[in-house]
Amino acid sequence: MRTFFCPQCGNMVMPGLTHCPECGYAFDGSAPIRKVKDKPLPIIKDASQMKAPYLPYEPRPSQLQIISDIRTALDQSRHIVIESGTGTGKTITSLAGALEHAKPRGKKVVYITRTISQSDQVMKELRAISTLKPVYGITLTGRNKSCPLLQARPDFESLSPSALSTLCSDRKAKSQQNRPGGCPFFEETQHNLETVEAYCKKNFPKSDELDVYCRNINVCPYEAKKALMKDFDVVVAPYIHIIDPDIRENFLSNLDTDEKGIVLIVDEAHNIMDAVREQESFSITTRLVMSALDEAGLFKKPEVCDGVTIDAFIRSVRAAMRDIGSKYLGFNEKEKVIPADSLENSVCTALNIDRMQLTAAINRTIELGEKREEAIADTDAPSSPVLEFGRLMEAWVKSPADRYVRAVRSNEDGEYLTASCIDPTDIVRFMNALPGAVHMSGTLQPLAQYARVMGLPSNSVPRTYPSPFPAENKLVVYAKDVTTNYNDLKANPSMWSKIERMTAQMCNAVDKNILVFLPSYRLMKDIRPYMEQSVDKPLYWEESGRQRNTMRSLEAFRRGRNGVFFCVMGGSVAEGMDFPGEELCFAIIIGMPYPPPTIEMKAMKDMFDARYGSGMGWKYTSEIPAVRKIRQAIGRLIRTETDRGMAVILDNRASRNARQLEAAPSDDPVSDAVRFFSKK
Repeated sequence: MRTFFCPQCGNMVMPGLTHCPECGYAFDGSAPIRKVKDKPLPIIKDASQMKAPYLPYEPRPSQLQIISDIRTALDQSRHIVIESGTGTGKTITSLAGALEHAKPRGKKVVYITRTISQSDQVMKELRAISTLKPVYGITLTGRNKSCPLLQARPDFESLSPSALSTLCSDRKAKSQQNRPGGCPFFEETQHNLETVEAYCKKNFPKSDELDVYCRNINVCPYEAKKALMKDFDVVVAPYIHIIDPDIRENFLSNLDTDEKGIVLIVDEAHNIMDAVREQESFSITTRLVMSALDEAGLFKKPEVCDGVTIDAFIRSVRAAMRDIGSKYLGFNEKEKVIPADSLENSVCTALNIDRMQLTAAINRTIELGEKREEAIADTDAPSSPVLEFGRLMEAWVKSPADRYVRAVRSNEDGEYLTASCIDPTDIVRFMNALPGAVHMSGTLQPLAQYARVMGLPSNSVPRTYPSPFPAENKLVVYAKDVTTNYNDLKANPSMWSKIERMTAQMCNAVDKNILVFLPSYRLMKDIRPYMEQSVDKPLYWEESGRQRNTMRSLEAFRRGRNGVFFCVMGGSVAEGMDFPGEELCFAIIIGMPYPPPTIEMKAMKDMFDARYGSGMGWKYTSEIPAVRKIRQAIGRLIRTETDRGMAVILDNRASRNARQLEAAPSDDPVSDAVRFFSKK
């Protein structure tokens, strides 16, 4: 489907949108979104340019210092770890400092982000910088976001990265060999690279805008970006391009450099270690094993090691999973840590093979799976469960016991195995190999904890910069007489009713847009009936796993000026979203978002206790992440120097971290809110 252009402002518009993302014009006849435009900032004078030649705005307090600190750290080949308050301009200052170091040395600036919306801000700032200096940037996305040919498949979203890669390679090979069934977008890409490059360097498009432009001229966005990135000064990419070793190797190869030739900027750095752990963790599920067994039935019973056929090998793994579940999971237990070699011992015993033969069986299974996936690349079912099974078995036997927690779990499909990485090492090696980098966030304290966990060099530079916005524009309080502590709620069932009642009272008492943050979707479900009955204003809800519905609700919330949006701390709304002006004035934070006590959390807690001293495990795994989530939620309130906002934390456990949260105790949060918003 081709794009179109807004009849009001001429902005390029993605298919399926109801409003222009630039001017708010409504295509369906509804009320337009009242967008709050950023106040244009003047180009700086020549005298300031000498201090910060890549800063295109009149400097705010501390911005010249931030840029100088970044440039100095990078010039000295040191990492700089920054917590920078709202209004300090993390994106523009990090780019200005990094470019000042990188450009004279011929280095590329690689700016990694957690979300696409964060990458859009980078392109906006680069456009401004380009008014001063010849600087160009491009935003990358994965094949699953950009491929125009495969996105037309009805099963596109369910295809694995491996299957997408195989499909893409098959179509490209057919095009290169002039065979039927190739990729028309790939065929046009090479001929139109100069056109795409000129468009990017003139317009500094956001990620989706570039994808639409490429599709409209029948070019593959993914291939175009891959071919062009080496010609740009700044490359913006998702975390995965750095945290996955294989993707990182290809990424640096396409940039035509190595880790010494880049300046890395890590945006929202407080998220990256969790992203690394998640990337390196994996599961072997019953459903996958059974799918692999079904596919193996199509083979001619090839042997994977001496006297063992592939179907017998897969069946032995399924039987081992059942046996492990029976042995370690007690009545009503859903998860249990298992000895590191439980699966290997069980399979070897069942098949009467040794560890060397087990390795051979896994390697042969992968080989058979690769051949199978190549053979079915152009079919309606291009993924090979046998290949995925083989690769996961390889990862299982190679995952070190001191860095992974192996567990058996159960669900409606039966027993399954998980290997959870609690101590990533590849990212640490990579960071140490870099000649400096910029790690930044609005909520990164304690900086020493971040540097320790990331394994940064001991000469890394910690820096904290306060917000330049008036302190009186923000008020944070915590209620002294409520908590969501599990034991307290169990001992006093009326506590939850009190929290519901206080939340509803504050929603009704303040005629402003309100965000209500909850620790989990379960508590959101619990509170919903009472809110729908007791709050007399429009209510909106974040929906787990239904991002499109959530964004539609959020759009409606932001259009109005007296609604309540309920969301989960740590989710997409709680981090990275801007709500300028009247889009958000009041935040109600229900509970301290301590992570649930999983077996992985316990293992990490024990690991940090052993490394850094008793008590540090709970601090690193529970307290610090919870405080960061609350600070991220509070950070949604004040986005410009004229914004005023208030946050109420409905949990007296916030008193432990009152200084970090800049929160004061309150006997009556409802009255405090009324007083705050009655002031001009």
